Order: sequence, then structure tokens, then C-alpha cells
Amino acid sequence: MKRLPILFLAVIFFSSCEKETYLDYYIDNQSSSVITVDGSDIINSTDIDQTINQNEKKDVAAWSKRGKETDYFDPTTMFGNDLVITNASGDTLTKNYKLLSNWTSDVDDQRTVASHEYVLVITDADF
Repeated sequence: MKRLPILFLAVIFFSSCEKETYLDYYIDNQSSSVITVDGSDIINSTDIDQTINQNEKKDVAAWSKRGKETDYFDPTTMFGNDLVITNASGDTLTKNYKLLSNWTSDVDDQRTVASHEYVLVITDADF
């Protein structure tokens, strides 16, 4: 019974050492027309149904978690295979959003918080 408080303090101490990780996926519309983004945010179980104007950057999916879960950085984990991006003419995106290399990244890794921002820049050539 005397070990219970010590065990409790140890659990609190070790859990407080884990870093909080935040991740945001943005789509930056640099094309000459409005685009629509349809699909699912699989991690949060929400639908994505957004319109993004020319020269506008929107956050289309986000999550946070204590600890490092690097599996979640992969776009297919976040969006699956059903993300569809179309322009005003009805053309669908040919740039592969599933490849993390097609996203620019900005990572701010501090002692207690890590922030990952991924941006998919879309131009007219991507349709």
C-alpha cells in the first residue's frame, strides 16, 4: 500500500516527459481558379468539404497527440485514398497528394511541444 503513492508519482513524472505533437495539413491554392477539396480526415472521422479561393491557404486537417506518433505524418494515414481536389473547370488534381515529398514542411520542435505544418501547393500545372 505504501508503494502506491510512489508508483503514482512515477507515472505522473514519466508521462509529463512526453512531448505534445501538433500536425496541420494546409492546401495552398496558387492556381488561377477556385478549387474544391472533398474527402475524409480519417484520424478525426470528419468529412472534408472545402472551397479554397485563388491565392488562399486553408487548413484542411489537423490533430494533436502526446508523444511521437510518426505514422500519422503520412498523408495517406490522414486522408486515405479518397481525397479529391478539383478546379472550377472540373479537372481533378494530377499531383499525388499521397506522397509526403509533394508537401512542403515546417517543423518547430521544442522541448515540450512539436509543431508540424505540411503545405500542398497547387498550381494550374497540377490539373
